[in-house]
Formats: sequence, structure tokens, C-alpha cells
Amino acid sequence: MTWLSELIWRDFYQQVLWHRPDAAKHAFKPEYDALPFPNDLEWFDAWREGRTGYPLVDAAMRQLNRSGYMHNRLRMVAASFLVKDLLIDWRWGEQYFAEKLLDFDLAANNGGWQWAASTGCDAQPYFRIFNPVSQSEKFDPTAASSAVTCRSWRRCRTS
Repeated sequence: MTWLSELIWRDFYQQVLWHRPDAAKHAFKPEYDALPFPNDLEWFDAWREGRTGYPLVDAAMRQLNRSGYMHNRLRMVAASFLVKDLLIDWRWGEQYFAEKLLDFDLAANNGGWQWAASTGCDAQPYFRIFNPVSQSEKFDPTAASSAVTCRSWRRCRTS
């Protein structure tokens, strides 16, 4: 059923872009288009390179960088972390995924990022944040113990 539901989401997001092509570059909800993201470049680099200190996020990003693939659950976790923990504009992450994903699809990528950022037509509520530690405990239990002892992502800053 997961495979089928992913196809349904892909088709849904293709319909969204067909009817709202502006959503490819702007928030579906215009009132969210100018959210004030701090966009710390060092934090963005740490996220891209898989050195946030959160094992699940880091493993996901390293997998993407090495293989061009990332499981959908990890895409949601990585996107949520970038936008809601690091406070970096969803479009930065969307563009990075577009460059790296071998299975890139504009509609699915854009829709997923807008969902995670709570700016899309079907967005998760702004207060829903994928906790990388609890996600690791639930979906990667063999690595959960390392998630508990992970260092703070703030330490990745060099200044």
C-alpha cells in the first residue's frame, strides 16, 4: 500500500502544480511566502553534509549524498529538521534534494517540502515537528541508543 499511496501523492502534487504553477517557486499559501528564515549557511552546510549531530538526520543526508536515494520517511525527517529546527527556508532544501535525488520529481519534491514546511495546500500544522530522536527510536530502533547521546546541532557552528 505504501508504494500505491506514494503514487497517489505524486499525482496529487502534479495536479497542484498544473493548477498552480507558481507553487513551484513560491509557497502555495501566499501569506507564508515571506516567512523570516535566518538561513544560517553553516547550519545548512552541516545539514547537507550529514553532520548535525542527530544520527538519523545525518545518516539520511549521507545516504542521499552517496547514493542519490533517501527513503520517504527520512525525506520528511530531514525536511522537517532543516525547516523547523534549523530555521532554514524550505526552498533551500528543496533545491538541494532536486540536485541530488536520482528519483527526483518536481511535483513530489515541491509538495513534500511544502508539506514539511507547513506552506503547502495540504501542509502539516506548523506546530508538528518530526523529532529526529523519537523518529529514530520508532523507525530505526537499533540506532536509538546513539540518538539519545547525540550532540547538539548547535555545536556544528564554528563561530
